[in-house]
Amino acid sequence: MQKKVHAISWLLILAVTAVFAAGTKENAASQKVAVTNYTFGGSSTVAPIIEAAIEPFETKNPDMKVSYETLGSSVGLKGLQSGTLSLAGSSRELKADEVSAGLVPTTIALDGLSVAVHGDVGVSNLTMAQLASLFAGEVTNWKELGGNDEAVNLIVRDETSGTYGSFKEIVLDKAKKEPSKNAIVAKENGELAAKVASTPGSVGYIGMAFGQIVTSAGGRVLTIDGVAPTAENVKNGSYPISRALYLVTKGQAQGGEKRFIDYMLSSDGQALVGETGFIPVN
Repeated sequence: MQKKVHAISWLLILAVTAVFAAGTKENAASQKVAVTNYTFGGSSTVAPIIEAAIEPFETKNPDMKVSYETLGSSVGLKGLQSGTLSLAGSSRELKADEVSAGLVPTTIALDGLSVAVHGDVGVSNLTMAQLASLFAGEVTNWKELGGNDEAVNLIVRDETSGTYGSFKEIVLDKAKKEPSKNAIVAKENGELAAKVASTPGSVGYIGMAFGQIVTSAGGRVLTIDGVAPTAENVKNGSYPISRALYLVTKGQAQGGEKRFIDYMLSSDGQALVGETGFIPVN
């Protein structure tokens, strides 16, 4: 009789254990995090920062899956307005119509535009006035600027690029000049840097972080008005071709988009800004 009782007791214990284990598995399954996909996109200048941030951000936010499409600032801002993107990267100031449409920019980094040349064209510094004349197509040979007797080849970004917009606004618009139509067009900073590095007599403007592509190939980054494009000179305002980099939302940031912007402004996010060659704002 005693053995029968012991057997029944063990059966009860096993049954309770099985029920508990099943309940634990069911609870674990019910606690699985639901993941929401977010599609961001825009500026190719902002892209390296966002791409570096995605993995550590997702680790801290397992309920979010983020992708970033390199489209150019203007295309990204249009996508934000139409609803195909929920967050846009921009490397230029917003236009009046974009602001009136409810777009709201948040500065996440600073950048300087470097002016780079192929090899040794005999010029190491340009004034802002000379730079404007050069990219307006008024200067066609480097000897006109005191350099070598060599034809100038302009390399520029396409018109949807924030880098194009920033350069035009800071350099050409202030000098009341129109950009030359006789120029080689590059889609991205990296492509432009590679074209400058391989095209004799060429000159182009790129995000400061991309200057090493030119210099590693034997090209040069020029000083402008005697000031070098360095992080310190951008921050203190002495380098004349400087800009802010933005994350832009439609209306005030909220939800997952706000969490991503907050991360980019955190100490971890700003460290990534510095590691990718740009200038932290915090």
